[in-house]
Amino acid sequence: MLRTVLAALLGPPDRLLARLVGNGFGLKDLFTLVNLVGGVASIALVIAGNLWWASFAIMLGYLGDVLDGPVARVTGRPNRFGTELDSIADHTAQCVAPALVVYLAYKGFNQPLAFAMAALLIATGSIRHARGAAAKFGFDLAWHGMPRPVGAFIIISFINSTLFSQAPGGRWVGVGMVVVMAVLNLVPLPFVNHHGRRLQLWSKAVIIWFFVSCAVVVVLLTKYFWDLLFVYVSLYAGGSWIAMTPAERREFFAASRAWRRELSQPSATQPRKEEP
Repeated sequence: MLRTVLAALLGPPDRLLARLVGNGFGLKDLFTLVNLVGGVASIALVIAGNLWWASFAIMLGYLGDVLDGPVARVTGRPNRFGTELDSIADHTAQCVAPALVVYLAYKGFNQPLAFAMAALLIATGSIRHARGAAAKFGFDLAWHGMPRPVGAFIIISFINSTLFSQAPGGRWVGVGMVVVMAVLNLVPLPFVNHHGRRLQLWSKAVIIWFFVSCAVVVVLLTKYFWDLLFVYVSLYAGGSWIAMTPAERREFFAASRAWRRELSQPSATQPRKEEP
């Protein structure tokens, strides 16, 4: 019933955008652009030297990334264009922007180290992006390695937390965390996603609790917002590595081996040069 109502409400603006812009563009892509603009705003705030808001801009933009998929399904217009635009927006907002946030957080501490950390995150995130573009990973129940948004949120929440600024050795813990998140971008470990699974009632309740509690804390206890987010995302990341049956794990690793063999195959055509 709700899906029918939403489809009736979102259908007309979706069709209008498709007519005006064309080329597969629709309402879903406006939400994708929210994610992209969040990343651009974060980069601008890094340049201005505002660490807190540069980090928060990534979080606000991510709301668009959360909603573009459901909007595409409700309007019945998921397409290749939307997938490619989403991938580009994710790379900007959840790879480049967080890396620059890390650079800002560390440049006063050790500028060469700050540069190396930012470069490591962008390099591993770019390799992950290129792998995904070169060949589709053939296992729908899990991502191959740590998704960039999860790693980015663990990093930016920690470097804004009281642990980073007040705990002994907090900055060096952050260095180790960046290295670990960069490595987890690429290693062949399963990270369970929601695709192909029907969310149970308790899962929906947890998601609602996450957003409501974060909204309350950011308003009433702003100082501890990033600490709370760090705990939430770390628990989610840790739980996702183990939330698979033995049979699903075997299927994942078989798909991983096949995918890596496909990536290592020589291309039958000349590399496609993108338009400037």
